[in-house]
Amino acid sequence: MFNIFFEHIKNDFDFLKKSKLLVCVSGGLDSMVLIDLLCKTKHDVSVAHCNFKLREKESDLDEEFVREYCLNNSIPFFSKTFVTQLPKNSLQMAARKLRYDWFYDLSKKKKLDYILTAHHMDDSLETFILNLSRATGLEGLMGIKSLNGIIVRPLLIFSKNNILEYAKKNNIKWREDSSNIKNDYLRNQIRNQIIPFLKQLHPKFLSQSNTTMSFLKNSNIIIEKYINIQKKDNFYINGDKTIIAKKFIKDNKVEVYQLFKDYNFKKPDEIIKLCNSISGKIIESDSHILLSDRSNLILKKKSKEFDEIIKVGKKGIDNPIKINIEIGEFEVKFNHKSIFISKDEVKFPLILRKFRKGDIIYPLGMKGKKLISKYYKDQKMSFFDKQNQWLLCNQDEVIWIVGERVDRRYFKSKKASIKIDVL
Repeated sequence: MFNIFFEHIKNDFDFLKKSKLLVCVSGGLDSMVLIDLLCKTKHDVSVAHCNFKLREKESDLDEEFVREYCLNNSIPFFSKTFVTQLPKNSLQMAARKLRYDWFYDLSKKKKLDYILTAHHMDDSLETFILNLSRATGLEGLMGIKSLNGIIVRPLLIFSKNNILEYAKKNNIKWREDSSNIKNDYLRNQIRNQIIPFLKQLHPKFLSQSNTTMSFLKNSNIIIEKYINIQKKDNFYINGDKTIIAKKFIKDNKVEVYQLFKDYNFKKPDEIIKLCNSISGKIIESDSHILLSDRSNLILKKKSKEFDEIIKVGKKGIDNPIKINIEIGEFEVKFNHKSIFISKDEVKFPLILRKFRKGDIIYPLGMKGKKLISKYYKDQKMSFFDKQNQWLLCNQDEVIWIVGERVDRRYFKSKKASIKIDVL
């Protein structure tokens, strides 16, 4: 196994040779074999260990075991104890997120180049079967990626049996995790019951399934090339928005899923339905908004919400928009980029913010007052235009829908003592 590992690293992960590596070591069989192999191949390694206190004293003994190994082998050791209460219904997922968040943070702070985990061929099969049960897309059926950003998994070419044989032959010590034999979680059931049964049915099931996942990966490459061509020809970039003609979207859930998966849309039927909806209707993913607008769909990345108020002093501000304020005597010259008001009627700092429910304005050139939400609607502002629109306020009162309409209560028709420009 050592020779195969050496050649594997040389041929597929040669960049690790001159890199600083953070190796995730639980103290179990797989991670102890990985750190042993990396030490023998003379890599620059540090070790990270997570203690979730889930098995009380056992968890502490795991940490002490890994710590002692690192001390004996002069390996930098980092550990973190997590005291967060994890949800029982998704404990594994929650623990995984905490682990990886810490790994990324640690590697950044310590200037380590790559994070290595000890996932192997059996783990990849577990993931395949788990995702198969969840009606996943093609990505979920390709097993575990050997390289995902700075995450590297160099043991994926080896089976659990390969790793066990190597450990026994080289007298490698490890700690058994008693929770792995319990079938409280679906992944454990797959590991302990389903996969052994499948291996019994077909002695070469593991290697054959690995070949199948390899075929799926190659198929996915072809699909991605096709999708990229389609997006290049039909997704039109316009500033911070992407315009897609509704007629381009076919009633094909598989194709629609592939077109929009990079924007975290998981339900292609919702996108197809949106194409037949009225203008103004939207659907959202975790990262993007998709708007129905006449004959097009408009895609836009979600912007940061500005719940906080932005104070605007007498000299103006540069961010998030540039506002220039001058105090003096001015002849009024009406335009949408400037307003002229009296310094006696406002109190600095002024406030720049986004729309809030119930906001009103007394629009210059109109009678009475108007809800700003109604003003937006009358002006036929799109959903994204509304999101981007700023309001300049005197305390709680809206002075100016910036670049659009000034409040007539503050507007001076002849001479003014404050000039405010949006640049």
